Amino acid sequence: MAETNNFLPLMLDLSGRKIVIFGGGSVGERKAELFCGCADTVVVSLDFSEKLQELGASGQVRLLRLDLAAATDSELGEIISGAFLVIPATSSSELNRKITDIAGESDILINQVDALGSVVIPSVIKRGDLVIGISTLGHSPAVSKYTRRQIEGVITPAYSDMIRLQDELRTYLKLHVKEQRKRKALLWKVLESEGVWNGFSESYEKAAENAYAIISDKLE
Repeated sequence: MAETNNFLPLMLDLSGRKIVIFGGGSVGERKAELFCGCADTVVVSLDFSEKLQELGASGQVRLLRLDLAAATDSELGEIISGAFLVIPATSSSELNRKITDIAGESDILINQVDALGSVVIPSVIKRGDLVIGISTLGHSPAVSKYTRRQIEGVITPAYSDMIRLQDELRTYLKLHVKEQRKRKALLWKVLESEGVWNGFSESYEKAAENAYAIISDKLE
């Protein structure tokens, strides 16, 4: 098991990666909803929640029906083979440990729901291309949830629009301003403009109009 001070937050491209979740209850459902949009997600259980059945029917996850309590090490190992990440999320701590041990023998990354594994999955806030992960490394889920609520109150959906606008402005400025330092200063002027932020409440076009007005004024 990794030491807690060795954890480093990373953004990973999971395209084509196999994620195996053991357990078809509420925890497995939550994990599947998180991963199914970006990875090949497999959920293994004898029974599945209604939501997991919906995800399976729509092809967003693959459901593998298996009596995990009766499964042999060989069967579990075959299911785990080729996985990038394994998540033991059954209601049995003993079974979770067994799955963890089998995955660990193949140096597969493990996210344990009842202990600190090699991977900690943070609470995630997404605002378009802005992604924020929050974690207490399992020490206080309550603090993690509280922090998320606090941040969600500050990071409004307008942040997604601002990212889109900043990307648009960067392209524009590269064509019209040679000096990188000046381009950076202009982007910050827009980023710190109350008029631009307030413009998003009306429309993206209004905010963009205000932003280009700032840039044009500085370029004259």
